[in-house]
Order: sequence, then structure tokens, then C-alpha cells
Amino acid sequence: MKIQPINKSQFAQIDGSRQIIAHDHSRQFAVIELGEHLGSYAISWRSDLISPIVKKTPDEQIVWIGVDQKLAAINLQNGRIIIAMPFPNYILQIITLSKVTAVLTEWSVLLFNPGGTVRLIEDLSEQAIGMSVVDENLLIQLLEGERLILNPETGSFIELAVAASV
Repeated sequence: MKIQPINKSQFAQIDGSRQIIAHDHSRQFAVIELGEHLGSYAISWRSDLISPIVKKTPDEQIVWIGVDQKLAAINLQNGRIIIAMPFPNYILQIITLSKVTAVLTEWSVLLFNPGGTVRLIEDLSEQAIGMSVVDENLLIQLLEGERLILNPETGSFIELAVAASV
């Protein structure tokens, strides 16, 4: 799976159903090659400073793509787009686990089931800066130093007092 930069006119020539992420006033354009069977999908985004996030699930059945304020997921068996959604703020990180995909934006965390349905949407108390896997939980680091621990199976946060000592 390769991401290859293209120009605006090349992007415009790609069928609209294969433009899985398209922003108004885009400045960057790329195609993602998903192999001979599925072909290419196109994305566009506004910022010169960020790159798309592309993550396959551990079973390699789905590829998740996030850039700027948009997220998409493609089934790698049949090429079907299972998610294409905008966010009110920027996507920072995508982590794919065996039973859940976690998406961290500046102000929220979302958990998706393997089929693409939403398991959890939770607003954060302050701006997020990163997320990692610790044991079987997600550790979310916030800008002011606070850390939250989220159990991805249950969608519940572990006590903040416990999270502060991690």
C-alpha cells in the first residue's frame, strides 16, 4: 500500500466514488494504491504541515485513513468504503487493535467496532496530544499533563487518580 502525491488536475480526473477524502480548498493530493484487485483511491487535504495517517487492522481486513478533519475506512477484501466522516477538529492519531480501532482527535476519542460502527464517542476535558497502548488499555495524554486510561473493550475510563500514577 503506497501513498503517492499527485496534483490537483490528476485528483479531479479520479472518479468521485474513489475520492474517499476530499476537502474544500485542498492544497495536497495523493492516491493510495491498494493493489491490483482494488486499485487506487484518492485523498486531498488542506495543510502543508501534516501527512495522512494510514493504518491497517491487525487482520489486514480494513485500512483506516485520516487526514485533517476527515476519516475513512476501506474494506480490503471488496473495496467497499465502510466509513467516510468529517470531524469538527483535527485527527491526531489512529490505533488499530484486534477488536477495536481508536481515533484520537484534538478534543475527543472515538472507538469503532471491526465492522465500522461507532462504539464510543467521548469528549475530552482538554486538548489531547497523543495516545498509546499500555497493557490492554489506551493511555491518552492531554496537553496540560493529565493522562486518561480508557479500556477499549468496555469504553470506560479508569479512575483519573489511577491514571495519574501510570
